[in-house]
Amino acid sequence: MGPKKYLGQHFLTAPATAKRIAAAVPASGDERVLEIGPGRGALSVHLVERFPEMHLVEVDRDAVGVLREKMGTGDYVIHNEDVMTFDFAKAGFPLHVAGNLPYNIGALIIKKTLLYAPRVLSCTFMVQKEVAVRITAGPGGRQNGFLSIFCGFFGTPRLLFHVPPGAFFPRPNVDSSVFQIIVDKNVEEKLERGQWEDFFAFVDGGFSMRRKQLAKTLALKFGQDKEFYRAALLGIGMDAAARPEELRADGWLELYRRVKM
Repeated sequence: MGPKKYLGQHFLTAPATAKRIAAAVPASGDERVLEIGPGRGALSVHLVERFPEMHLVEVDRDAVGVLREKMGTGDYVIHNEDVMTFDFAKAGFPLHVAGNLPYNIGALIIKKTLLYAPRVLSCTFMVQKEVAVRITAGPGGRQNGFLSIFCGFFGTPRLLFHVPPGAFFPRPNVDSSVFQIIVDKNVEEKLERGQWEDFFAFVDGGFSMRRKQLAKTLALKFGQDKEFYRAALLGIGMDAAARPEELRADGWLELYRRVKM
């Protein structure tokens, strides 16, 4: 089965890397696991050893036969569906999610997965290195952005290891990295689910003009006087002239509570 460019397929071909990813999934043997985009099954064969009743979602019809041949008979379930329309409930909750994500929709898959929290307990994903660096970035640097705050709201993202281009076929032009998020059990206590969309829109708006001071951007985006937001920043222990990348996820949440709730 050859890679399909329109699906963004880069098949993992390094067994040691696949085994390392499978070993990193923080699930016990009786917990549910879903693999996204298994392709030719390099990671799947190691995951199914740990989780015999795992689920896999793969959009490529040609890959399904290859997967069954490589994985053999067992209690695993393959869903020949597009992950972006796939209902994770089909795999059962609570759930751990893993996968080598396509570069072109990796961020969208991450967002969809985390929005199932806390029914999704963890995600262990391989993505383009620069995406992983952004996700795991701390405050104060240019890498800290909306995706950093989005992921940081659900847990503490950890960069596990980097993977060179030679570990794939076809060979990509970029390095890849594996990161992991253990979802906070109290994520719905931090902020009610019904307010998540508004909170993330608030963060997105705050990063829309990241060269400007955050108070000025929020005033332009959401109304109120700039001094209102400067006072709110001071109230959470930040400089009134702070820029958006200077706040951690918990700082953004505290700021949201002060100005929107």
